[in-house]
Amino acid sequence: MMAHESFDDETVAAILNEHYVTVKVDREERPDIDHIYMTYCQALQGEGGWPLTIIMTPDGHPFFAGTYFPKTPRYGRPGLIQILQEIARLWQTDRARLERASRSMAERMQPLFEGQAGEARGRDAADRAYQALEAAFDQEYGGFGPAPKFPTFHRVQFLLRYARLRPNERAAAMALSTLRAIQRGGIVDHVGGGMARYSTDPFWRVPHFEKMLYDNALALAAYADGYVHAKDPAFLRILRQTVAFFDREMRSPEGLYYSAVDADSAGGEGRFYLWRPEDVIAALGPEDGELYNAFYDITEAGNFEGANVPNYIGQDPAAFAASRGMTEESLWQKLDDLNEKLRSVRDGRERPAIDDKCLTAWNALMAYGLARAGLACGETAWVDRAREVVAAIERILVRPDDGRLLARYRDGEPGIFAYADDHAYLVAAYLELYRATLDRAYLHRARHWQAVQDALFWDKAQGGYTFYGRDAESLIAVPKPVYDGAMPSANSQSAHNLWMLHALTGDAEYADRMDGLLRAFGGDIASAPMDCLWLVTAAMMSEVGSTEIVIAAPQEEAARRARELGAMDLPEAVWLTSDARGDASMYPMEKHGAPQYFVCRGFRCDRPETDWKVVVEGLRQPPAWN
Repeated sequence: MMAHESFDDETVAAILNEHYVTVKVDREERPDIDHIYMTYCQALQGEGGWPLTIIMTPDGHPFFAGTYFPKTPRYGRPGLIQILQEIARLWQTDRARLERASRSMAERMQPLFEGQAGEARGRDAADRAYQALEAAFDQEYGGFGPAPKFPTFHRVQFLLRYARLRPNERAAAMALSTLRAIQRGGIVDHVGGGMARYSTDPFWRVPHFEKMLYDNALALAAYADGYVHAKDPAFLRILRQTVAFFDREMRSPEGLYYSAVDADSAGGEGRFYLWRPEDVIAALGPEDGELYNAFYDITEAGNFEGANVPNYIGQDPAAFAASRGMTEESLWQKLDDLNEKLRSVRDGRERPAIDDKCLTAWNALMAYGLARAGLACGETAWVDRAREVVAAIERILVRPDDGRLLARYRDGEPGIFAYADDHAYLVAAYLELYRATLDRAYLHRARHWQAVQDALFWDKAQGGYTFYGRDAESLIAVPKPVYDGAMPSANSQSAHNLWMLHALTGDAEYADRMDGLLRAFGGDIASAPMDCLWLVTAAMMSEVGSTEIVIAAPQEEAARRARELGAMDLPEAVWLTSDARGDASMYPMEKHGAPQYFVCRGFRCDRPETDWKVVVEGLRQPPAWN
């Protein structure tokens, strides 16, 4: 709106060109810049959001911040023309005061970019986070808090881990009902697959129609966790639909995934996705069209601007199937066929634009989600796809002369030094691939990229990882992100990575670094556990400790056992081959011709077992959390 209203306007352009140097920043390419100036805006105005409007000195110190401004005063907001003219006047008449104010504000803001150090008490923080989620839980429609509702899948993953480790059935019920509510709503594209950014209403019915790669990557991981916990076939269905959509419509020729699909098409929001009853009847015929309309709530009144977003909120599929003389399985088979027909019809409409940037962080998250879902559901093709994504990242987004990871690729050009989250998500993808395959090459690459991250981003004085690397452009602040927003922060994900690397390798340096990371943000964990929930989850896992399963067996047998473990609800467990720690003789491969399995808790091992059923039965019991 601001681009159309103001930046395309000749009057505004004339003022900007006379008095200002204008810079438009893609916040997905430069999240470091966005993070710093958004923090400034929130500190100055008490709120933030996009578009973000900043006016700063030539050396980058801001002295004015806001979000959306209309061209002329409206909605109780000052007009952009008015703002630009007044600031230009002040710059000419009182420039020194503006410069002093900008530097003073920057100095006062520095603590906002640092973590709050302190002792990290994982259990206490996890309990308080659970209580906050329980208080905010929407009993009727799932999710947490009022509209707009964002999926925020790391909340679901926290609850499922908490349910296992405390144990707590209520936590699992909240997580699973949220996953089911999201799946039934219009936030999911039932015709074509994939998920929109958020729901504009409390029911998950009407989405903001933009589809983001990172949301869907995190959805894969969360629904995979839900599937291993509940074995709900509906979760497997949404996983298959999501993977199919991204492979069909969002995969680049190089093997990476594009960033997003716009919300608008044909001159309006969501028009590509909307249906009227007569549209469905024309596409499917009277009988199938009536069934489809009845199930997916396609009505004459509509649920969005006189048309309909397909959803089955409040629908009982089993009861609906029975009312039509069908089994639930045959109903879903029928609906899948009908959605495929509607997708073919919809493909003839004007399509929303695709943001064809390929971002390292989001692709690494997608590789992680694919590997996690593939392991949980026994879908080896998804694991293979995750292999292809990380291979493409290594091939395209690693600078050949010095091995520097880059952040984005578009139109044949890789560029921009990668950030801490690029590295953290890539390490997570490699660790999940190791869990899925027990291929030591993936563990080796995880250790490599963790070492690179440590060298470029670790704050040696205070602990924690900085947003951008030592070799990157120097900005007016060096943030250490800990807030888990739409995606987990680099520090939160790194804590999980370090926990798993220590459990897999036994290398105490990983444990020491994780302890340092948790101390660097211990105050944040204590004071605002919901703001850094994925870090709280890692602190919880650290206190519980790991269960290590060493599989002393030939590779094929070991990989089969890994797949069986991946289908179990064992967030505290890692599994590895007998040679993963460099000395296979510690774990003799066979006893009397049978493979051996070593189950260790906190590196204290039970006697080796040759009966796999005994191993599995022992793992079903949650670990003691003293």
